[in-house]
Amino acid sequence: MRIINKKTGILFVFLITIFFGCKPKEKIIIQEYGKKINEAELENLILSANKDIKTIKMSGVNFTVNIDGEQFKSGGSIAIIRDSVIVISLIPILGYEISRIFCFEDTILVLDRLEKTYFYTSIERNTKRYNFIGDYYDIESILAGRPFIYSMGKDNNKLKKRITKEDDLVKLQYEMIENELVKSSQNIITKYENLLTESNDIADNINHIDINISYGNFNKIEDFVLPYEIGIKIIGTAKKIDILMDIGNIVINEKINAEVIIPVKYEEAIIDY
Repeated sequence: MRIINKKTGILFVFLITIFFGCKPKEKIIIQEYGKKINEAELENLILSANKDIKTIKMSGVNFTVNIDGEQFKSGGSIAIIRDSVIVISLIPILGYEISRIFCFEDTILVLDRLEKTYFYTSIERNTKRYNFIGDYYDIESILAGRPFIYSMGKDNNKLKKRITKEDDLVKLQYEMIENELVKSSQNIITKYENLLTESNDIADNINHIDINISYGNFNKIEDFVLPYEIGIKIIGTAKKIDILMDIGNIVINEKINAEVIIPVKYEEAIIDY
């Protein structure tokens, strides 16, 4: 068993894994598909976008990760089985897989093809390390182009919300309040015409971190619309992280083989943080 300190492109996987109420007013604010809906129904439509997709395969993905000025680029692919597992393969320009990462609800398994090692870590361990708050389901939401509500993880938090329409946009605004302290605030912006999420901006006032998630290059796949560009910017007191995913092709609802096979000759390693 080896002890290792990963400062390679695998780090971006940890960064991805860390992403990531009040009674609604009955005021009618939008008319959709020939019927009027209220704020609660509108909010549910936006937050449940693409939720009926069972599996997603993303190929030809170009990853660009910048951490405090140090940049890493790689090709690769992403496969998602909803509410189960995310599998990320890193394939640089040389054309062979250097790492495969399995992200489960609370555990991450990394296979390092170059070092012929594997190691386990957890989402919670990495979120605490970077002072972010998020879980597996937030990761799924980000990759599927679906917004999520940032949570400070306290049962006694009070969520204050506001839904407004400005020009051709619908804005969801949230504040997490505890003891009159605004612990976090959030703005989700969607298009009025089709309710596609353009951005999800989060200000974590407790951990002094801003998280900005943006989407672009939308394409229709069957009855769903998904983004082919996903950007994540994280600005904290200690670190600045910029992640961009440019996706070549997306296929939905096809069978995905997510079987975990650790080669016999691979040695288990322990990360040293």
